[in-house]
Order: sequence, then structure tokens, then C-alpha cells
Amino acid sequence: MDTADLKPEDPEDGGGATRAVRKQGQNGSVSRRLILDMAAALFSHQGFTETTVRQIAAKVGMQAGSVYYHFESKEQMLGEILSIAVRSTYMAVKGSVESLPIEATPKDKIKAAIRAHLQSLHGNFDYTATNVKYQGQVPNVVERAVQPDRESYTEYWNQLIAAAAAAGELSPDLNLPFLRPLILGSLNRTINWYDPGRGDIETLVRTVLVLFDGLWSRAEAAGSEGGGST
Repeated sequence: MDTADLKPEDPEDGGGATRAVRKQGQNGSVSRRLILDMAAALFSHQGFTETTVRQIAAKVGMQAGSVYYHFESKEQMLGEILSIAVRSTYMAVKGSVESLPIEATPKDKIKAAIRAHLQSLHGNFDYTATNVKYQGQVPNVVERAVQPDRESYTEYWNQLIAAAAAAGELSPDLNLPFLRPLILGSLNRTINWYDPGRGDIETLVRTVLVLFDGLWSRAEAAGSEGGGST
């Protein structure tokens, strides 16, 4: 069953269960991904600790006990949602960087990574918001399971930054160990305040890139102003 076009309703809206029922197969079965979609919608709006299995089941249109046919616990659902959030963002960023022309510079790659991270963050909102907004609610056992995915994505960003530093494209005033958490932390916080009514994602991306202009060495900044690589 394809659930890619499913847009969960607001958790307070009873229409979510009706839509979920329409997404069931002809034999009335419910996919694991549909349950995850509904769980992510609830987690992202009201938090993990405030969400019950009964609420998730109601959104899907099934009995609470039936959820346990697909998942052992609410914690297992959360772990899979967080992994999907991290992996989907990683894949989007890596795909965007790898699609650049062969002559792309490390600076070009970091800019492409920033763009793709923001697009994935807001394009897969329920999953990524669960990952970003409620980290303090994640049980230790779940966080340990997701940690390898987080570390893989972190290492990819570390490589992008190291390549830019080696090429002399970053400002010498920067403390490199601070850079990756500052970039990703800033991007992730947009989950909490970004309003599409104030500007589309492309406007957000352009604004963020302007704010990050201080990353680049003076030679790189001068080259960009003179029509060089952006």
C-alpha cells in the first residue's frame, strides 16, 4: 500500500481516522508505515509521552490491541520514526551533493547540503519534527538504537566541512569543532518557528545562506561577489 501522499490530520481532528481507513488495503489490512505515519503525526504535535497507543490506533481506525500485531511497543514505533527521519534527511543531502557537477567546490557542496537538509526537514515534517522537537522525551534504549544513524549523518557533515577547510574555503576565524553543530542546530530549530505563510522554503534557504556567508574565507567571498562559484 502506498502511503506517500498521506497527510495526517491535526491530532485534535477526528478526520484522521477516516482518512486512514481509506488508505487500508481491500482486505482491511493496515500497513506498518501507515501506523508510523499516524504515530509521527501525533508525536510531532503533542510529544511522545503524551501520546497513547489507543490514540494512534484511533487515528488509523483500528483497535488498540491490533497495533501490537505490527509493533511490540510505542518505543519501537518511535525508534523507527526517528531512524526514518535521520536516514531520509541523510539520503536527501547526500543525493543533492552527489548530483552537483564534477567541478563543484567544497563550498558548493556545503551550500547544497544546507538546502537539501532544510527541504527534507520541512518536506517530511511529522517525522523530522518528532526527531527535533522532543529529543528530551526519547527513552535511552531508543536513542541508543538510533545513534548509529545519527553518527553516520554527523560524519558525513564532518567530511564536508573538513574538505572545505582543506581547500581554504572556510574563514580562518572559525573554530571547526563548533561549526557542524552550529549549522545543523540552526537548521533544525527552524522546525519550531518556520511559517510557510511568511515565505516558501526557497526563501528560507536563501535567507539562511545569506546568514552563513561569514563561513567563507575572504578570498571566497570576494570571488562570489565577482561572479565566481556560489
